[in-house]
Amino acid sequence: MPVNKGDYTTEKINKLIQQGYGKGEGEKYKPYIDVIRVASKGRASRVKGWKTNRVHHFLSDSETRFFYLMEYDSSVIDIREHYPLIDNVEKLYSNLDDKLIKRLFNQKSGEPFVLTTSFLITKKAPDGSIQNYARSIKDYRQLEQTQVIERFEVMRRYWELNGIDYGIITNKEIPVTLAKNIEYIHSSFHLEEYGISESNQLLYADYLLKLLRDYQGKPIKEVLSIYDNNMDLEDGMGLLIFKHLLARQVIKINMNRPINIDQLCSTINILDYEEGLDAYIKHTD
Repeated sequence: MPVNKGDYTTEKINKLIQQGYGKGEGEKYKPYIDVIRVASKGRASRVKGWKTNRVHHFLSDSETRFFYLMEYDSSVIDIREHYPLIDNVEKLYSNLDDKLIKRLFNQKSGEPFVLTTSFLITKKAPDGSIQNYARSIKDYRQLEQTQVIERFEVMRRYWELNGIDYGIITNKEIPVTLAKNIEYIHSSFHLEEYGISESNQLLYADYLLKLLRDYQGKPIKEVLSIYDNNMDLEDGMGLLIFKHLLARQVIKINMNRPINIDQLCSTINILDYEEGLDAYIKHTD
């Protein structure tokens, strides 16, 4: 839950807002905090998103891992990190006591702080409705600090006033193996970034799906080697396409265990042929 401190005057905050920080949706969203302007106490990272086609900024491993979980969730349609509590923040004042109002201002200079929520997630429900969820990511040990608790209470009331579900997620609640598996396949989502044309993408995916069905009793690694040889491709291309199909969720494995290509093809859940190709074509449109 970063807070703008130091030389963040009202003038500078307004300038950031005018420059579009904390505004927009999808590809046009600019996180209010980015790893270039703000120092991180954790391990900062930048990752290009599947859903937004823009670079996302994270200040800790927990933020990055939560992002991967949201990328893999097919109901999520937008991910906005480091979302600032700016719009309608004045409505909060009548809803806060003096102790909580203090968390919105620098007590020495009187300048405002801008609280940011780690993620504002947009999901599409099964009935087609669009819903937003705000989530703060925090190390569980910091929840014992009074200042941290009070800032979270300010955020809870802010999102409640705006009619948006809010929650806190600690590092203990993030499934690390699942997040690492998604990280492992994440860069394979867009094959055009590897110089593979759209027509070849469909050809390569179709043939690997066929082999995975035909060789249920063989290890995945052996089938990927057969694939490379039969297609006369450089070693490793089969693994890339395998990871690509996992990322697109055309094939599925138990993602709560480390991905292991020594396991048998029979452990893979492969969509029916027509359904699989339809799903693949839908994702590549």
